[in-house]
Amino acid sequence: MGIDQTASDFDQMQHQSEAFLELTHIIQTKTIPNALLFYGHENTGRKEAALIFAKGCNCKTGTALFCNTCTSCRKINNNSHPDMIFIDPPTGKNIITISSIRELGSTLSSRPNEAKYRMVLISNADAMNVQAQNALLKMLEEPPENTFFILMAIKIDLLLPTIISRCRKIRFKPLSSKIIARRLISEFQTDPEIAHIVSETVDSAFRKILACLNLTSEKDSCEKEGLNWVRRRKWLLETLIDMIKNDKDAVTKGLMLSQKLCLEPDFISDASAIMKTFFRDLMIFHILPEKIVNLDFFDSFSHISQMVHKDCYFEWLKCLYKSEKKIEANCTLRLVLDSFFLTITGNRRKVCV
Repeated sequence: MGIDQTASDFDQMQHQSEAFLELTHIIQTKTIPNALLFYGHENTGRKEAALIFAKGCNCKTGTALFCNTCTSCRKINNNSHPDMIFIDPPTGKNIITISSIRELGSTLSSRPNEAKYRMVLISNADAMNVQAQNALLKMLEEPPENTFFILMAIKIDLLLPTIISRCRKIRFKPLSSKIIARRLISEFQTDPEIAHIVSETVDSAFRKILACLNLTSEKDSCEKEGLNWVRRRKWLLETLIDMIKNDKDAVTKGLMLSQKLCLEPDFISDASAIMKTFFRDLMIFHILPEKIVNLDFFDSFSHISQMVHKDCYFEWLKCLYKSEKKIEANCTLRLVLDSFFLTITGNRRKVCV
């Protein structure tokens, strides 16, 4: 089962209730805007919502939001409606160029074939280059008759402000970690403990989570984004724990960890997320040990909590956030990591007996 198929089979209407309520209101009041901007993570029901909205705008029965049985609804469900236009980056490309938008303009120069409202869905609007966006802007300024645009984007800051200003923005909130874990267990038969850990550690972009667990069919992407995420996570946490527990060689171990992480720059973002859950677990362990993320390291947390003062954990986490900002500002990676791990090894006030 592919990622897109999984997402379409997953009912988002309850989780995205605010977005669906707003779209329902638009349909019922017959105030169809020229353009809408659906923004948020991938696989949060944005495409499903666009198709539901298109059905609601064009359903022939008029007795409910949509019937799913009239000719229009059935054609949209079967992806055979001539007035539902989908724009994506060309196969193997990451950019939507001006040629695609010009071709769209040619299509929109004629009236809709049969729809009351024709839909243009641009699935990766933030993948349009500047030339393509400027060409689209002209269409939004003078929209074709009986046509509405839906732009789907993750990074709306990549869109021209003039495009954003002409769209009605609807936010699709990230999937909760519990929903992600349930999907991993039910749809991919993931071990419940691993499902819990990865859903709490990796951000809610479901495609990235599947790549981390080697569950996507896109092998190249999997190799790039984290084929060995589970193994790397275990290595990183074991190394951190060993560094904290061994006072004598802590500095040496910290600098060696810094060196190894620098050799895998693509893993730095994931490593940072893993360390955040690690320090967060240390902070709450003495209060709510059953709520930690890294349950497979429970005994290690118990040991560390007896060795290191709890105030250190907050200072370590604060230092990690500062290090992230330095990395984002393109400071030298090795110097940032060296400083971070030296801070940890040099700040370990003992628990008072």
